[in-house]
Amino acid sequence: MAKKLKSISTVAIVAVIIVIIVIAGVGGYYYYMTTSSKVTPTPPPSKGSVKIALLLAGVSTDLSWNEAGYAMTQQLAQDLTNAGYNVTVSVAEGLYTSEEIQPAMQTYASEGYNIIIGMGFQDQAPATAIYAQYPNTLFLIADGYQSGPNMQTVIDDAAQLGFVQGVQAALLSKNHIVAAIGGENVGDITWATTGFDLGVQYADQNFLNGINTTIITTFTGNFNDPAAALSAATAAVSDGADVLWCSGDGITEGVAQEAATANIPFLYAEYNATSFDPETTYGGVSFTFAPLLYQAATSWLVNKTISPLPYYANFGNGGLTLNLTPYNPSNVTTIVNNIEGALASNKIMIYQENTTTGSLYYSPVTPSYNSLFG
Repeated sequence: MAKKLKSISTVAIVAVIIVIIVIAGVGGYYYYMTTSSKVTPTPPPSKGSVKIALLLAGVSTDLSWNEAGYAMTQQLAQDLTNAGYNVTVSVAEGLYTSEEIQPAMQTYASEGYNIIIGMGFQDQAPATAIYAQYPNTLFLIADGYQSGPNMQTVIDDAAQLGFVQGVQAALLSKNHIVAAIGGENVGDITWATTGFDLGVQYADQNFLNGINTTIITTFTGNFNDPAAALSAATAAVSDGADVLWCSGDGITEGVAQEAATANIPFLYAEYNATSFDPETTYGGVSFTFAPLLYQAATSWLVNKTISPLPYYANFGNGGLTLNLTPYNPSNVTTIVNNIEGALASNKIMIYQENTTTGSLYYSPVTPSYNSLFG
C-alpha cells in the first residue's frame, strides 16, 4: 500500500521571549521578561500514543475536499498533542474504490491504529465490512451513512454552504446566469447543489424583484478531474454564465482557472482556494471537522464511547466558515453576512435534523429577508 507518511509528536519548545504582556481581569497586569530568559513550557502528562490514519480519494493539495480533510486531521493531531498524547498521523492518498480502501483500512487497524478517518462516502462500505473485527479502532467516516459501536459518520451541512453561496452568486451576476459545477451528484455534493439552487431562488425573490436567475448545473461525474471541470465551466461561460461556483470535490482548480481566464467572479467551497487567483475569487465557504473529530477522538480514547448520532458541522458550531473578499459590493457583503448569521442561528433552516435517528430532512426556506432583517 502506497502511503504518504507524515508524523507529529510532542516536542518541548524552548522560546526566547522579549516581552510577554498578559492582561487578566478588568484592570489587567503586565509581566516582563528579559532577552536572556528562557522558558520551557511544562508538557502535559503523557496520556500514551495515538495513531491516526487518514484515507483520501484524491490528493492532499487539491484546494478542496481532500485538502480540507488533511488540514483538519493535522489540527486534530495538534489538539491531541496539546492534550498530552503522543500522536502519529499516516496519510494514504488516491484510494477511491472498495478494492483499494478496505485493504488499507485492514492494514492500519491490524497495525494498532486507534483512529481511522475515511474522507468520503466511498469509505463507508469498506469500514462497515470490517469495523467489528477491530473493536479497539474507531472508524470515522466523512459524509457516511451508517454507524456502529466503533464507527460513526461526520457530516458537513452542505446545504447551508450552498445556500449562502447561491444568494451571493445571484447578487453578483449581471447576466442573471450563474453556473454550479460539481463532481459526482451524490452525498453532500447533492446537498450543496440543492442549497445553492435554493439560495439563488431566495435572492431572486427577496432582492432581485422576482427575476428568474438561470442556473447552469453540471456534474463532471468524477471527484478528481479538474480538466473536466474546466471544460464544464468554459461551456457555462459560453452560455452566458458570469459567476462560477464550485462545490469542491477535487475539481476546484479547473473552475477557478476558467473564472480567471474569463475574469468573472469565482466562489469556492470546502477549502479556501483564494490563492489560485485572488483577483477573481469573491469568497467561499470552508469547512472543518476538527472540533468534532476531537470530540469523537477524546470520547473514544478516554471512555471507548462515541456519540450515538452523526457529528454535524455547520455555521452554528464553527464547522463552516464564510470568507468574503473585498471585491464584493458592500450591499452584497452585508446581505451575505446576514444570511450566514440567520443560518447559524437557525432563523433560516434548509435541512433539519431528526434528533431520534440523526438523519436530515428537508425544511422549506420560508422566512423573507425583510422579516428577519427588516
